[in-house]
Amino acid sequence: MLHTGIYNRETAAILAAGACIILLGFFFASRLVFSAILLVAALLLFVPLFLFFRTFIFIETILRVVIDRKNNAVAIMRKGFSKAERQLYPLAELENVREDYREVAAENPDGVRIVKKISLQHGTVIPGFGETAKFYTVSLEFRNDDGYRENILVFSSQDSAEADNVMKTFRKFIER
Repeated sequence: MLHTGIYNRETAAILAAGACIILLGFFFASRLVFSAILLVAALLLFVPLFLFFRTFIFIETILRVVIDRKNNAVAIMRKGFSKAERQLYPLAELENVREDYREVAAENPDGVRIVKKISLQHGTVIPGFGETAKFYTVSLEFRNDDGYRENILVFSSQDSAEADNVMKTFRKFIER
């Protein structure tokens, strides 16, 4: 897995748009004469291709939590590019809204040292690479009649005040 500071949705959209331009170049190479007008046309085509890929292909998954007291249900919906997922839980099974603290450390310190050394040789230092990431999360905890417990992460932030605010908002809404 590559570091998110290097490889993200914008980078993927740039690579995809560039690949389309190159494929079009191969397709039209035998029919058109290379000129400055073609370079300008490729550049003008690159921008809408980038916007298309970033907006419609490499979209961020959206998470929505709907607490419907009228129907006694909690709906958790995830919507992405190719699919939408919806989970329904009875409101009575919502046992707790929890705030947790998580640390994610690099699993391969030797690999981190090698990548840092190579990036320094290339003059491209990656900020925060290999450091332990600290997150404050908010989870909804459900328990059904069989005693099965399921935690669903609904919020994550590096700011504890934000996570605390989200947790309090959930609790206040549920307790009303």
